[in-house]
Amino acid sequence: MKVVVTGGSGLTGYAVVQDLVAHGVEVVSIDRSPLPEAIAPYKLVDCEDIGQVYGALAGADAVVHLAAIPRPTYHTPEQVFRTNVMAAFNVFEVAASLGIARVVNVSSMSVLGVPFFYTAFKPRYLPIDEEHPKTPEDAYAISKYVGEELADAFVRRCAGALSVVSLRFPWIHTPETFKAQLWPHWDDPAFGATNLWSYIDTRDVGQICRLALTTEITGHEPFFASAANSFMNQDIVPLAREFYPGAEIKPGFEGNRSLFDYAKAARVLSYAPAYSWEMYGLA
Repeated sequence: MKVVVTGGSGLTGYAVVQDLVAHGVEVVSIDRSPLPEAIAPYKLVDCEDIGQVYGALAGADAVVHLAAIPRPTYHTPEQVFRTNVMAAFNVFEVAASLGIARVVNVSSMSVLGVPFFYTAFKPRYLPIDEEHPKTPEDAYAISKYVGEELADAFVRRCAGALSVVSLRFPWIHTPETFKAQLWPHWDDPAFGATNLWSYIDTRDVGQICRLALTTEITGHEPFFASAANSFMNQDIVPLAREFYPGAEIKPGFEGNRSLFDYAKAARVLSYAPAYSWEMYGLA
């Protein structure tokens, strides 16, 4: 299998490239920047340019699409929306035209409307699964929502020749970024509330992207995937009741588990998170 990873030079994309290479997959990374280390071939490609995408995806069997502006914080809304939506459209258009059978679309928990909302997010129930309503408001969240709508559209267009897995991740971290960005805020639960105190290790992102490339799936299937626990060092249920008092807490939910239910990913993709902050040596 030859797999093209878009955005392979980023924090998350590079972890995906590393995982695929380690498992013997032929990988080509495409990005506007070179790979941090030359562990796989790469091409300098702007995914907003469909001609470049055609050239980069020629001969590929599958695509993992990560190339995007990863948050709405440092760009104008129109930049975020245009960049992310055009990159996604171009990848799907080229995949459909070239007969590429599988696209793994890296989506986001942001399709729900977190964490960059204008109107406070009010979950109906916790933990959240794929049936929960999507209420995106900001440019990044809307772009990810549109990316999933594009997946539906191109699956319809290709009539069985294309299947898409959309992976909805929470805040993505390495041990180093966790220590720098989250660990200092353990005493301030409000800091993580808009992220539902949820995270995933980049290595688990790599794992589930690899699984999503080969699992037998028809059509377009979205999946939430996270670490097994929250990024707080305390029971999450009291925090959920305090910050989201209107949400129903599902029976049997207790302890410090993730507020994202990845049971569908476990059942269909055989996903099992292998990394958590307890392994990061924070003491």
